[in-house]
Amino acid sequence: MLAVVVAGWGGGISIYDTSSWTRTCSFTGPFEVHTMAFSPDSARLVFGGLYGLVRLWDCASGQEMFVMEGHNNDVKSVAFSPRGKHIASCSRDKTVRVWDSQTGECHFVLEGHTDSVMSVEYYPSGLWLVSGGSDGTIRFWNSETGELGIVLDSSLGGVYKLAFSPDGRWIASGHVNGRLQLWHAVSGEPGPVLQGHVGGVTGIAFSPECRWFASSSMDKTIRLWDASTGTIITMLSNHTAFVHTVAFSPNGLQIASGGNDNKVRLWDVDSVLMSSVEQQDQLGAVEKTVYSPNGRYILTVSSSQTVKQWSSLKGVSRPIPIELPEYVSVKSVSYSLDGIPTAAVVQDGTLRLWELQEGRREAVLEGSRGANCVIMSPCCRWIVSSDRDDTVTMWDLASAQQMHVLIENGGPTREEIRCLAFSSTGHQLAIGNRSGTIWLFDPQSKDLITSKSTHWGFIEAMSFSPDGQQLAVGAGDRLIYLWGLQSDERAIKLRGHTEVVKCIAYSPCGDRIASGSEDKTVRVWLRRRTPSDTESWSCVSTVHGFFDAVLDIAWSPTVPMDFVTGCGDGSVRVWRVSSDGEDVVVRLLWGTNLAVLHADGVVFKGATGLGPMHRKLLIQCGAIEDSLNLEEVGGLRVEE
Repeated sequence: MLAVVVAGWGGGISIYDTSSWTRTCSFTGPFEVHTMAFSPDSARLVFGGLYGLVRLWDCASGQEMFVMEGHNNDVKSVAFSPRGKHIASCSRDKTVRVWDSQTGECHFVLEGHTDSVMSVEYYPSGLWLVSGGSDGTIRFWNSETGELGIVLDSSLGGVYKLAFSPDGRWIASGHVNGRLQLWHAVSGEPGPVLQGHVGGVTGIAFSPECRWFASSSMDKTIRLWDASTGTIITMLSNHTAFVHTVAFSPNGLQIASGGNDNKVRLWDVDSVLMSSVEQQDQLGAVEKTVYSPNGRYILTVSSSQTVKQWSSLKGVSRPIPIELPEYVSVKSVSYSLDGIPTAAVVQDGTLRLWELQEGRREAVLEGSRGANCVIMSPCCRWIVSSDRDDTVTMWDLASAQQMHVLIENGGPTREEIRCLAFSSTGHQLAIGNRSGTIWLFDPQSKDLITSKSTHWGFIEAMSFSPDGQQLAVGAGDRLIYLWGLQSDERAIKLRGHTEVVKCIAYSPCGDRIASGSEDKTVRVWLRRRTPSDTESWSCVSTVHGFFDAVLDIAWSPTVPMDFVTGCGDGSVRVWRVSSDGEDVVVRLLWGTNLAVLHADGVVFKGATGLGPMHRKLLIQCGAIEDSLNLEEVGGLRVEE
């Protein structure tokens, strides 16, 4: 039997039999629970938390057996010895204690750490007890005598979590800065350092056969790694708050995670490993998407500063030859005309332009003062940024006089600069602010072409038509305005989105517009001309299925009916527009980070072949109509 323990603030604990999801035991502790562990036979549960207390409970009766007192600060980790005879605990009081699990008597107080001890684990044979602390050390203790053995000093900072591989070959350490390290458990030699998490590591678990290990983090994600090489396999990102812990099932078929979003999530390992969805290293909301000039690749950047390159046809991740340094803020990405991926980054407060290839060239934009928003012209000649003072500056990389201030301190009304956009040729630049003012500049002459004060609300998104004669504007009033730059006629209004429009893009032919919104949809608009040559636009398709705001859209330059979307849910998706008779159909070609069960409005009737767990999860989501008694589910809110 596999049991899951759910501990909430205030000490509420429930134990579930996962074969039926019935609750077998529930009890409330007198204090906040920080850590817990089952005895090897699953008959007892030890937990610790506030006030330095360690408590042992009987799982069958839900009765407390005894309390172990001695720590004088919060208990951060507890562990049973492999045979269940001893219990180890560690605390913010800088000590490790070893207790008799039958009597509660304290056998040893292990001292040596100079800061909080955050994790304690037994070696699989029981020979060693290992502790890791905020002082950055990992200490091996003889579990029978309490004598100190080797001490490992980590260069990665404070140790938050430790875990042994079941075969005893490796010990994995998770650190405050989000990194992990593998160590040879017998010799203590350091192994590979694993990077990916952007928040402290809160949990580590090896699969029973030692092939994989999983880590959880304050960055709201779980990552699955190859234990033999230290390479990342996939990233799971459905939690909406930091993840407290992660565990493999005894048969290795599932991963369980618990987070600060009050959810326990179950992940099917085979589905994760067999999925064709590419999920590696794309953390957080996807804020920028751009096609290469030949249309073969897509470059994306996420809110966690992760830059990825994808095959536009199959969605396979294509390696970028260089790795960006730490503490670099990626503001924009693009391709040069010869297809070199390029990033505009802020490092040490200075805006820089980097070629993402071996032997990269770097351009430092002198006079820059950081950047809130950055855009590169299609030819990468001009770089425009708005800084924290809402001063808009342009750099001309083909000129000796690089720097030109276009708008100083937000212009006459000192309003926040919200949006920047180049025309497809790079010969026009649009700047929009919070109050609805739009400026048009000529990048070559640096002259102001025109300006327009609108009543549309803040300017959130802009896009030029391919011929540069029209500017599409997404504004705070949820509408899209099509401004004819050579006409005095009123702007055409496109209505349909129910929340703020975040991105707009014209198709290469200029007869279609794709727009994304905080309403979690993409709308495709088609231009039609009447016999009197009057222009009109209508929404011909609405794409649903996103789980957050759609933040960026780009059309393929070589396959005119394909476009890519970047979304706040972490997904990159490529779509194809086609006609089915008189209807316009938008089909998904491929996507990344789509590992979400979304059953809203979907009902399966007469479903067969469902396993008990999947059957109950679908009933809980309201996705199947069945005569199964809901009481059999046991009431646990589980998401897979």
